[in-house]
Order: sequence, then C-alpha cells, then structure tokens
Amino acid sequence: MEDLDTNMANHPYGHLSHLWEGDVLPPPLADPDEPMRVLPSYLNKLELGKSSSSCKVAYTTRLHRRAALQQFWCASFEEAQVYENIAANPNVIAFREQLTRTPYVDLAGKDTHTLWDCNALMKTGVTVLVSVKYDEKANRKSYLDEVANIAEQCSADIADSIRVVSRFSFHPASRQCAKDIHMARRGWDPEADRIVLEAANELGSRFTFEGLIDASRISDAGRGYRAAVRLIGDGEIGKHKLDLFETETQLWSTAA
Repeated sequence: MEDLDTNMANHPYGHLSHLWEGDVLPPPLADPDEPMRVLPSYLNKLELGKSSSSCKVAYTTRLHRRAALQQFWCASFEEAQVYENIAANPNVIAFREQLTRTPYVDLAGKDTHTLWDCNALMKTGVTVLVSVKYDEKANRKSYLDEVANIAEQCSADIADSIRVVSRFSFHPASRQCAKDIHMARRGWDPEADRIVLEAANELGSRFTFEGLIDASRISDAGRGYRAAVRLIGDGEIGKHKLDLFETETQLWSTAA
C-alpha cells in the first residue's frame, strides 16, 4: 500500500513552509479510499519510559479533519486526557509522544536528563515540550522549580517553551469541547464539511450554531452538527473556547 499523502501542495498547512522542518511534522492526510486506516504510534508499547508501571492507553484521533487517524501511546489516563485537549486546540498542528530527551544539570549539581511526555508543534512553528503530571504534582512548587531549571538550560534549537499540565489545567468547558471535537473528527465526511464551511462563509460576521446547521440545508442534522464541530476544531469557524456546542452558541467565519 502506498504511503499516505504528505505532499505540501495538497496539505491544508502546505502554505506554512516553516512547519515542514524539524522532528515533528504536520500529520499525513488520510487516504480517501481508506479513511479509517489507523497509523500506529512510532513507539513500541514496551518502550514507554519511567511511567511504564502505570496504565497504558492507546489514544487514537485525527489532528485535523482531513488527517489520517493516528495512534498515540500514553503512559496513563492523565496523558490521554491531556493529549485530547492538545489535539483539539486549533493552533496545534501536530504532536509526538515521548520524542525529546534533554540533558541538564539538576538543582543538586548532578548531570542528568529527562524524557518529555509530548512535543507539540504550533501553527507559528513554535515547538512546546509538555510534561504531563497528575494535578497535585503539576502544581507542586518543588517540581515547577525543577522544570524551570531545565527550561533555563534548554536550547532554543530543541524547543521554544516548556509547559507542565494535567487534565485539570484545562477549563471544564474546554475539556468537554475537546471530547466533542475528538468524536466528530473520528468520522469522515468531506462533503458535509464542504457544505457547512460554504454556508458559514455566506452567513457573514456572526451567526448561531443552530443557524449554521439550518443554513447548510443538510437533511441529517447530525451530519451538519459533526461537520460544524470539525470545522471549529480546525479553526475555520470561530467560537469562544469556553462556549459549548449548543444551539445559541455564537460563531463566526474566520474567512469573513
């Protein structure tokens, strides 16, 4: 079977040439003839690092409505929940799990290293290293001091910034929206996506979620709903990040 399409000319981020360098690239496009094919993680389950004694979760999602389904290995439920929220951010292009190892001198003066849970690529070309911890440790001063020490020693050639997060770092409304985006992207319906996007571009500066579904004139409201959620997840229709996908939610076309 041929490799999935990574041709920049056909890719939704192909015009952003700065993204096509480095270790984390925009995701390959799905094969329209086999859109539910899942690309396995580059990691072997047994290769998970220091969290290997904890729960293993295979998180599978699309990072864009046209992208191939990709599988990510997570060392814990916490990681899977964080990845779900990262994937739903329209400014995040791609991420890889347990990709980047950085050396540093710890606060006791010892040479050591750490393997980051996630390396995320943003639309701007910025790369962010993410440490995923349960909520208590993610807010523990001693751990944050340790990460700050690593950040001071981290070269800009490796990453632009470092973040410590748990699933509770995200607002409850954002977490719910992330779940909805994940579920909508699991499907495949380019025709509905096209129709709803065209309707959004014709509606002007502001409209409601229900108004968009009605304007699309898709007889199956569920298809229209899922297409709208996918387009919002990709940033092609705007929504306040804390507004849920409800009938009166205010939307706008980002192309308007």
